Amino acid sequence: MLKRLEGSILLIIIGEVLFWALSYFSNNDNSNFSEFTSGVLLGLSVGMKVIGIMLLLFSIIKYRKNENKIDSIKDSKK
Repeated sequence: MLKRLEGSILLIIIGEVLFWALSYFSNNDNSNFSEFTSGVLLGLSVGMKVIGIMLLLFSIIKYRKNENKIDSIKDSKK
């Protein structure tokens, strides 16, 4: 579970860095290449953030389910 949490946080951070790179390198040049690279950076940034958030939520849900199972096993042994 810890690897999944680390991976999701890493994806969110990389997505933020890509968005900052897009903001830093964007200029007022309207060439086809600059529009293409801006679109690719924005798409990768948003995609990584969404996947990172989904992985984070899934790992939290799975942890809570496992925690509830452990609690129910402890209660049944008493």
